[in-house]
Amino acid sequence: MRPVIAITKPEKKDNWAYAAVAAAVRVAGGDPVALTPAESRKKLLINGVVFGGGQDIFPMVYDETPKQGYLYDRARDALEIATAEQASAEDIPALGICRGAQMMNVVRGGALHADVSAEYEDATYPSGIWGKAFFRKCIFLEDGSAIRQAIGDEETEVNSLHKQAIKRVGTNLRATAKEKNGVIQVIEDSSLSFFMGVQFHPELLIYRNDIRRIFQHLVEASSSREAVEVKG
Repeated sequence: MRPVIAITKPEKKDNWAYAAVAAAVRVAGGDPVALTPAESRKKLLINGVVFGGGQDIFPMVYDETPKQGYLYDRARDALEIATAEQASAEDIPALGICRGAQMMNVVRGGALHADVSAEYEDATYPSGIWGKAFFRKCIFLEDGSAIRQAIGDEETEVNSLHKQAIKRVGTNLRATAKEKNGVIQVIEDSSLSFFMGVQFHPELLIYRNDIRRIFQHLVEASSSREAVEVKG
């Protein structure tokens, strides 16, 4: 049986982004299913979860000030907070991607930089469509970490689609990969079977063996987990 991997997304947006993550999960041996605020009200049994990318988290979740005129998805925030708390409490294998990594961090009491380019040197990355598609930056992986085990090397190159970044790492999490400038790119909780957040977008890099192994490790951990009902 293929483990069921829930992928969080907005109610009616980000369908292409969801499709890319779902394809990566399927290639890794999982059975992807969308998890939205509406879907969470149904009896959904899962073996693992991916917290997908997307728009900013409501800043008051981590005691910061909301941006004027920005449209936040409070329903998605609430769903992901509840699901991340459940994943932590019940050891449900979890992978966070970009916003998803940030959500896993703030649920543990961490905080975010609203504008990474204003906080770090050499942190101004391409913003156009071609830049986002082809720009790569080097990250350095901590020895003994889950991300190092997946990638199989001490460094690798990843894409850069984010404007925000992790400022303060949450409780029982550790930063296991960073850029040379100090921007955190991976967080993990090594006390759980698989609880990892990556700031980059691995679903757009699955043509690479090392990146596919991130999803494979999630699916392997989920395969040994009894299905549980989403409480979010």
